[in-house]
Amino acid sequence: MAEWDILSKEDIKLIQDSFKKVNEKPQETGDFLYKHLFECCPDVVNIFKVDMKEQSRLFMKMIKTVIEGLNNVHIIMPAIQDMGNRHVDYGVTAEQYKYFKESLVFALGAVLGKDFDEKTKSAWSKLYDVLEDLMKGKHY
Repeated sequence: MAEWDILSKEDIKLIQDSFKKVNEKPQETGDFLYKHLFECCPDVVNIFKVDMKEQSRLFMKMIKTVIEGLNNVHIIMPAIQDMGNRHVDYGVTAEQYKYFKESLVFALGAVLGKDFDEKTKSAWSKLYDVLEDLMKGKHY
């Protein structure tokens, strides 16, 4: 669980507080994220086999579960690792994780506006790095 140690209590609070606003606009957040992702990394389009509105819904549901579980990370870790295994099966490359992070940060900034200050951005970035490491596991 050492990878979670980079998230301070302040980071977790910033993530959870900002997610409340993001979760008020889940479809908009997902739309911003995937539009940006497809623009900066067009080859990922073929990975997605479901309607993108449904993909946005699934992503927001997953991220909500992660955010709610930040105070009990041992409960969510196996699900995150399993999700990483599925992403390998989908054909996600190590480099594509970088584009997804960039797109997530873009979407959060678009939805949160001035509330996406440097501290909040840094907290989300740390969270993504932990999730990416867990999802990649020993696959890459």
